[in-house]
Amino acid sequence: MAGKAFVGLATALVAGTVAFSGCGGGSEPTSFTPEVQDNFVSSCVDSATQGSAPASESDAERICGCMYDELKARMSFEEFKAADDSLREGEQMSTELAATLKAAASACA
Repeated sequence: MAGKAFVGLATALVAGTVAFSGCGGGSEPTSFTPEVQDNFVSSCVDSATQGSAPASESDAERICGCMYDELKARMSFEEFKAADDSLREGEQMSTELAATLKAAASACA
C-alpha cells in the first residue's frame, strides 16, 4: 500500500478503531486480551474498507493485525485505553500518540 494511503488508513484506524470496550458483558478490559484484539482488528477493518479510498479487505486485515501488534508492543494497556478514551471524547490526538501511530504504520507498510 502506498505511503500516503497507508497514513490515511492509520488515521482512519485511530479515529474509529481504538475503541475496544463493549465486548458484550459489562466490565471494560484491564489488559490486552483476545477480545480487545478482535474488537480492534474488526473495527479497524471496517474503517479501512469504507470511505473515499477504501483498502481491500485482505490488505486491511493484514495492516490492522500488524497495527494492533505494533501498538501493543509500543504502548502499555493503560496508554492504549487512555488514547481510546481521549479519542472517543473528541479530543485532539496528542503529538506522542500521533508519533506512535506513525511509527507503527511505518513498521506495517
